[in-house]
Amino acid sequence: MRKLILALTVLVAVSGCGKKIPEPENSGVAMQGVSTLKAATTVSSIGNSDEDFRVKTFVKGNSVYVECYLKNYGFSESNPEQLATVSVFIDNQKKVDMKTAAFILKDVPNGMHKIKLEILNGSGEKTGLQKEIEVHITSSI
Repeated sequence: MRKLILALTVLVAVSGCGKKIPEPENSGVAMQGVSTLKAATTVSSIGNSDEDFRVKTFVKGNSVYVECYLKNYGFSESNPEQLATVSVFIDNQKKVDMKTAAFILKDVPNGMHKIKLEILNGSGEKTGLQKEIEVHITSSI
């Protein structure tokens, strides 16, 4: 009798572990308190294509994760004539100059913000490459 109950229990447990994963109950409900990337727009100088400067962003909490892809510039000190610096502006106020392709903007206040990224060459002169993105930071509480 014990073997029969044990066999049935194992059979029920194994049959319940199929490949189909159930959908979450709240899949149609908008999640509250989650930061999202609201919109992304491009502002570039004439003559520069989107392949010259691309940006990927991800918003999590009050931080914005940024990745920059540059065609003709780099962030390595080994090639000083193509060295790039990213000037970061939030709501038209300069915040920081970054010397890496990927970085995090921390403690961005709640609300809609316009982030402008402008590429400077090794001499600190504007290259004409720039991007603007809008992000919406919401409270994670």
